[in-house]
Amino acid sequence: MKIIVEYAAVLDAKDVASGSTVEIPDGATAADLLNRLKVRPEHQKHVVPFVNGAKKRLDAKLRDKDSVFLSVPVGGG
Repeated sequence: MKIIVEYAAVLDAKDVASGSTVEIPDGATAADLLNRLKVRPEHQKHVVPFVNGAKKRLDAKLRDKDSVFLSVPVGGG
């Protein structure tokens, strides 16, 4: 299935530019998408996926043509 993926500049994704369409297997989750993007496992727990504009968990199953924005909360003062 094909997913449109966008992410904040602070996310260290490999080989896929933000705004790209990515091919992933049917039944894949947001966590599987992070693996496809080669996001390091220690960073994955900090990523918040928004699927079609709705905040989801990393174990959320994705569907063909979903739009996924991967956010990384940043704190500071």
